[in-house]
Amino acid sequence: MPVNQMPRPSRRLPVGWAITLAFDFLATILASLVLCAVGLLLPGITEDHGPTTEPTSPRALAFFLTALLLVLSLLGTAVLLSRAGTERLRALALWLSAVRLALVVLPAAAFGVYGIVTIELA
Repeated sequence: MPVNQMPRPSRRLPVGWAITLAFDFLATILASLVLCAVGLLLPGITEDHGPTTEPTSPRALAFFLTALLLVLSLLGTAVLLSRAGTERLRALALWLSAVRLALVVLPAAAFGVYGIVTIELA
């Protein structure tokens, strides 16, 4: 960098995006932990009560893979935000975070509402 040139100041995130990123991080980590717990418990939840022949089932592995993909997408967002050279990459990372947050929170909320409607009101 030449001596005369000032370093480019880092632009701060607006408060709304910072809150979205914080909730996205927490919701993604919580969802991935729940998916891992379900994956651990799933082989034991079977119709037959005999001993399991395999340590894991394909359905349990699908839960682990989904949890891994969630965490990897979270890491991808962090990398995009930290190395965003243009405003376009930064906006892409922020919108990826918002979409992931919606994809994690909305099904969880729908599952909760469904449980309330079918169990409590039935």
